[in-house]
Amino acid sequence: MKGLYTIGETAKLLGVSTQTLRYYDKIGLLSPCHTDNETGYRYYSYTQFHYIDRIKYLQGFGMKLEDIANIIHSGSVDLLLPYLRSKRADLISERNEIEEKITDIEWYMDYFTYLNKGENIENLYKVQKENRYILSVPCFYKEALAKMEIRLANEKSKSMYADLKFRRQYGYKVDFDAMLRQEFYPTEYFIYFRGMPDIDESLYDIIPAGEYLCFQTQALDENWDIKMLTGYFNNKPKPKLVLALEFEDNLVDYSKAWYEIQILL
Repeated sequence: MKGLYTIGETAKLLGVSTQTLRYYDKIGLLSPCHTDNETGYRYYSYTQFHYIDRIKYLQGFGMKLEDIANIIHSGSVDLLLPYLRSKRADLISERNEIEEKITDIEWYMDYFTYLNKGENIENLYKVQKENRYILSVPCFYKEALAKMEIRLANEKSKSMYADLKFRRQYGYKVDFDAMLRQEFYPTEYFIYFRGMPDIDESLYDIIPAGEYLCFQTQALDENWDIKMLTGYFNNKPKPKLVLALEFEDNLVDYSKAWYEIQILL
């Protein structure tokens, strides 16, 4: 077995570049065991190979070379283990963030494909829903939709909501009696939180879990079958909660957007 290996031989054997080995030397991480004073050629010993391999391995965890230098020069695992624990915690946090983003993307894909637009305008169907958490603002009779949107934007921009995640779906709580007059009258305008927010309960509202009677309509056009509603609720108590949830089908104009009307039974 050779005693010394040139920097080129070492780089080839260990799968690193000669520039990398020179940089290790420059920052004091690992110096060649011998440098020829006349030629300036650098040589590494076989015993140094495992150091280079360990450096590559730790870099694979995303550790900084400065930290790796401190660990290797200490010669003890007592310094390595805390770094590994810290890096593991960082990676777990990154993984959780990635998984949340994947879930959000899947939700958003479903948002654009959920409705069979126009197919259920004269059909009632039922869906079961879990608790939903919303940030809402009041609406006033016959006011412009733009005022509701500005009011909600102002509320959402407050500092207590700065670190919270929202789902980009807007909805309304609407007046049932007005619907029976074929009139769209929102009483509240809201947006979903991603999940149950970790803030004081007074700062958000809950749409309760339960069975909802649904139909689809272009709500802003006030286009739905009144007889369908009066027929279903004949001799039944008036519902206490009616929602209109917006489902966009384009990225420009929402005025013709389809809505799912959800009536809590």
